[in-house]
Amino acid sequence: MMGLIIIVLIITLVILAIGLDIRIKDIKRIKEIGYDKELNNITNKLPDNVSICKEILKMLNNESVIIEEQEDKKDKTSLYLVMSNKILIANIKDTFTRVQTIAHECIHSIQNKNMLIFNFVFSNLYIIYFFIACVLAITGVIKNVNVLNMLFIILMLGGAIFYIVRNFLEIDAMTRARFIAKEYIENNKILSENEINQVIAKYDELNSMGIKLYSYSLAAQSILKVLIFAIILLI
Repeated sequence: MMGLIIIVLIITLVILAIGLDIRIKDIKRIKEIGYDKELNNITNKLPDNVSICKEILKMLNNESVIIEEQEDKKDKTSLYLVMSNKILIANIKDTFTRVQTIAHECIHSIQNKNMLIFNFVFSNLYIIYFFIACVLAITGVIKNVNVLNMLFIILMLGGAIFYIVRNFLEIDAMTRARFIAKEYIENNKILSENEINQVIAKYDELNSMGIKLYSYSLAAQSILKVLIFAIILLI
């Protein structure tokens, strides 16, 4: 039975990749576009990241958020921390996507707080549960088949919940960030109309690839955890 489940999970990953048209070349293309020198020179005319963040938060009527730049220059991941109501801006000054990235985190700050807190708490509990379940199964602390199957079912349900909530929050922020970034750039009146069109066109190209890649990677995270646990049970 567990062998059949493993096969189904692997097939599911493949079918999702085909259905979402996931291609390796898209990942390479995203990296190429993200560090386009011409586009970077255009957006370098805009204010610094903290100033951009403050202005976008003002546009969203949410100026109570704490803004902080990451000290680690190697860290490229910007975050909104719901528990402290803080936006951490990574070292993204050399990429033209910085406006959209900042807009993305600002949008997180105005999303439903209960959902954001649930996502934060549940995501951490889900990861902890996965590791504990794996350890219990590997060490043989739990040998009862019914109990192990119950752990497996809970992991599957947890993965589904994790995916649905996180995917909703992220896709909402990704989709809206493009429009907020465009509005900010236009209001700033520093870039020419042609420059704005160049930047937004590349945002659209990035999003057309990036959003589906993110959804797939998020689904894959949940499926792979279930797959790993299923393999452990089979062994």
